[in-house]
Amino acid sequence: MGADPGTSLDSEITRLEQLLDRAAAATETALAGDPPDPADEDPRALRAEHDELSRQLGALRERVALAKQRADEPPTLRAELATLLFFANTLQADAEKWRAAVQDRSEELEQDRIAARREDARLAAEREQLAHRRDALQSKILQTAARVAQQNRAECRRTVPVIPLGDGLTVCSVSVFRPSRWFRFGAYWLVTLSRSNEVLVRRE
Repeated sequence: MGADPGTSLDSEITRLEQLLDRAAAATETALAGDPPDPADEDPRALRAEHDELSRQLGALRERVALAKQRADEPPTLRAELATLLFFANTLQADAEKWRAAVQDRSEELEQDRIAARREDARLAAEREQLAHRRDALQSKILQTAARVAQQNRAECRRTVPVIPLGDGLTVCSVSVFRPSRWFRFGAYWLVTLSRSNEVLVRRE
């Protein structure tokens, strides 16, 4: 005795409904989660694609629900569900492809952030090293000027030229001035840096 064609058809319709539910759920899962960073200019297409895929998922579910409600003959319902399943599988594949693209973009952005942090750290280290060099040069100028002033009973004062070392860091020259008194002539020295950044005492 052969199987009842009606029972076999009902089973096929039930199977198609289950496959449609699974494909729709998988699509929803792929589209779930955080969207691409809105501050990022590149994934505008990804956000637009997300909206379109979400719209298609809603339309798919509406068409499946309508197909069940119309009470069509089982062969007609089976044919329509099979057509919708093809669409659902394509939609699921597109959603998973979209999710992979979002993941790739997220990893790319994270690599960019890591590179930016490393560059910031490198620049900060360079600036710190330059600041130590500036402090050492300024200290040598001040100490040299103090010796000249002590030897000549003169006064020290920071003056120009101000020598830039880079990144907003500068070294001030120091003038050493001895006013003229009685039978002693006045004198003026400039303690500064040479072109090779060596401390230079120049009598004016």
